[in-house]
Amino acid sequence: MENNQTERITIENRKRLSMTGVVAVNGFTEQAVKLSLNGAMMVINGKGIKITAFNKETGNLSCEGTITEIKYAEKKGNIVKRLFK
Repeated sequence: MENNQTERITIENRKRLSMTGVVAVNGFTEQAVKLSLNGAMMVINGKGIKITAFNKETGNLSCEGTITEIKYAEKKGNIVKRLFK
C-alpha cells in the first residue's frame, strides 16, 4: 500500500528522528535504516540506531541513536525497463 503523504523529518540534537511519509522499512541495523518513500529510497546512517516506532498505515517512523547522515536515492525500476530505455 503506497502512502501519498509528504515526507517530513524532524531531528532533535542528532539523537532522535521523527519522520512521516514512510512506505516501508527495507532493512535496519544499529548503523543504518533503509526506507522506501514515495518514488525514492532513503538511508539513515549513524551509531546505535534503534527504531522506536513505525506505523505502516500512517507512514510515521521514529528512531533513536546518533544520526550522522541521511541520503536520498531514486527508486530504480525493473532491470528490463532500464536496459531498453
